[in-house]
Amino acid sequence: MFELVHIILKRKKYAFIAIVTFIIMTAVSYRLTVINVFHNDIFIYAQMNTYVYTLVSVLLGLIISVLFGFYMALLFFRKDISIKVKKNDTTVGAIGTGIGIVASGCPGCGVPLLGLIGIPLGLSYLPFKGIELKILSITLLLISVYYISVSIKKNLSCGLK
Repeated sequence: MFELVHIILKRKKYAFIAIVTFIIMTAVSYRLTVINVFHNDIFIYAQMNTYVYTLVSVLLGLIISVLFGFYMALLFFRKDISIKVKKNDTTVGAIGTGIGIVASGCPGCGVPLLGLIGIPLGLSYLPFKGIELKILSITLLLISVYYISVSIKKNLSCGLK
């Protein structure tokens, strides 16, 4: 799976797509994490939620951003080689990304996106304060990247015969 991602990312166009997507996703995730924290400061966030929680949350957020970058690069590659898009591939990736974005936020201060549906402190009721949602997001993005890689490999090998 990651062999194909590595080969595709050697092409400048797809590496650029992955990097830009990673940067945007990281910025959105960071902004949603500290939006309700005093002075939008990650260190105040860490004092409110413990340093270990903050470190784990930020690392999982970075993993989500990297996987989303891979996912978008593979989607564009598949589109460029004109392989029919399977609804299953895009749905799982979109759900994984959505969960990752929703899980970004301060459990004690309120999560902006959960506030839109009336439960701004929803993460504080979960046993691990939203870490479990980030792990679910990573799992769904890994599944999506795997399915896209398999469909690309299958279609490229069929085209060679």
